[in-house]
Amino acid sequence: MLKSFIQAVWRQTVKKEIGWMLAVVLVGMMQLAQGAELGREALAPASGPVGLGRGPLAPAQVETGTPGGTWGLKLGLGWAHVKWNVGSADGSESVFAPQGSLFYKATDNLDVNLSAMFLSAKDQDSVLGDTKAGMTRLALGARYWFQNSSRVTPYLGGGIGYYLLSGGADKTRDATGAAIPANVGSMKDTPGAFLEGGLAFHITDNFYLNADLTYDFLLGSSDVKINGNNESFDVKSFSVNLGVMWTF
Repeated sequence: MLKSFIQAVWRQTVKKEIGWMLAVVLVGMMQLAQGAELGREALAPASGPVGLGRGPLAPAQVETGTPGGTWGLKLGLGWAHVKWNVGSADGSESVFAPQGSLFYKATDNLDVNLSAMFLSAKDQDSVLGDTKAGMTRLALGARYWFQNSSRVTPYLGGGIGYYLLSGGADKTRDATGAAIPANVGSMKDTPGAFLEGGLAFHITDNFYLNADLTYDFLLGSSDVKINGNNESFDVKSFSVNLGVMWTF
């Protein structure tokens, strides 16, 4: 009797312990499932001020352009279409024209610069023979940079300078229009001007590629003696240029 009673009590106790353990395991599994479900949902925004980690990230910005107070060097090679007149002879040719400038950004949008350009051209006429023209620009100019948030910055500029000139012709025309040999003296250097416009492509913090157009012309014409007579010499060029630019 006593042994049977003890066994019955033991069985009841074991059943209760197993029941409690099953209940604990079930509750734990329910908590895990609820946590996983919450992990899939977006966090609700705070009702008060947005705190750290809750606010949206600022939009990405591209920092381009060269700030004021910066020195720079711009070098390029142009393909120039040159036209000129030496007295009654004229010519035209397309040639390479190297050029460059040293500039200082006075403000974020404006630079002042010293520029140089050189070209030499030659043409042949069936009646007057060879004609030649040379031009070297030494000028003071300015550029306006249209700053924006892109890596491409447009600019416009121009300047006035002193142009070193040279030229010649095998023949000229006399008063009757006949071709005669020409004794051409030296051209007088004269003031001139240039206009430019283009785009600078931002590659690194201080390095750019650029493409632009330039137009060079004399302010008036130069004087030259041909066969002892006073004649005029005029030259102009329109150039398409590719180059590089450094700031430092």
